[in-house]
Amino acid sequence: MPLEGPLLDILACPIDKHGLLYFADEAVLYNPRLRRLYRIVDGSPVMLADRAEPAADDEHLRLLKRAAHGEAVGTAGLVAERLDAMDQGVKELE
Repeated sequence: MPLEGPLLDILACPIDKHGLLYFADEAVLYNPRLRRLYRIVDGSPVMLADRAEPAADDEHLRLLKRAAHGEAVGTAGLVAERLDAMDQGVKELE
């Protein structure tokens, strides 16, 4: 079950309090600044700092590429397609 718009409007990382990238098909919310994944279990996001999973470099780059191609939705004001600085880092590593 995908997360709904009003919830996406307010969901933020519990650590840095900024928006996340939502990948509905993978049932995850991702903080590209801290490289932390938050799983969505049974339709509910698990937004506990101690349950966040670190993303390896290859996973980070994969998710950034997907976001840059419009395959993620930003939460709490984060615009997924405007990850210019991070996307530039992806292009340099390709």
